[in-house]
Amino acid sequence: MSAVSCHKPDRLVLALCGSEERLQIVLGEPGPNGYSVLAARQWHAPRQSLKVLVPGIKAALDGFGVTTDALAKIACVRGPGSFTGLRVVLAAAQGIAAGHDLPLAGVDYLPLLASGPASLVTGPLHVLTYARRGLVYSQSFEAPTLVETAPLMSFTLKDAAARMAELGNTATLMGSGLRKNPDFFAELAAANTGYTLLDAQWDTPSPDTLLAAGIQAVASADSMDPVYVRPTDAEDNLPQIAKKRGLDPEAAKKRLDKLRNQ
Repeated sequence: MSAVSCHKPDRLVLALCGSEERLQIVLGEPGPNGYSVLAARQWHAPRQSLKVLVPGIKAALDGFGVTTDALAKIACVRGPGSFTGLRVVLAAAQGIAAGHDLPLAGVDYLPLLASGPASLVTGPLHVLTYARRGLVYSQSFEAPTLVETAPLMSFTLKDAAARMAELGNTATLMGSGLRKNPDFFAELAAANTGYTLLDAQWDTPSPDTLLAAGIQAVASADSMDPVYVRPTDAEDNLPQIAKKRGLDPEAAKKRLDKLRNQ
């Protein structure tokens, strides 16, 4: 966390990210040249975000002698990513926002990651983050402008490679999908010498990058829905879950479809 200053800041922006294994909290304060990072905390907290998020926000604010009353806006990454992490972050953000009548702003995760190295590379930039075993979220951009060239989708590794090939044989690849599938992407890069694989430092947005995205994101009084992209594991395994509970799998599917359409 940043060193505690002697002043008590006001009109802070709180930016949150829990899409992957690192949970991030950033506080930004206004200044003559726009917002800057006042404090930043992060934890490597897979499956523990519920335990550390709200106490972490409180501790960050306590360090400056302020409460959530000092907030002017909350921005949070809405996905895709860990279903549990996204739900915890959005629930906390919406709870604080409701209690203080604050606007919420949603940040899309893969464009956020792409904005980190975008000014340092040129040409196709493919962001690939871990979705589950053998599956990645993929979105492509043209660097440094960050114009989207292929929309956000979930793919098998083979299909992700095929879509990247359609966009040219020279590109920069980044994201946790590379880290979780090292052999596949090492072989892919060896077979495609025009591919450059960025290292793990770009797998997590920096506090400045997260804050900047939160400031730029349009805020509103509406509640925010997570961006999941792929079905949950429970949805994929619905027939097996239904059978274990003595339910008819087809009836369970119809019930789920009905609830989705409500």
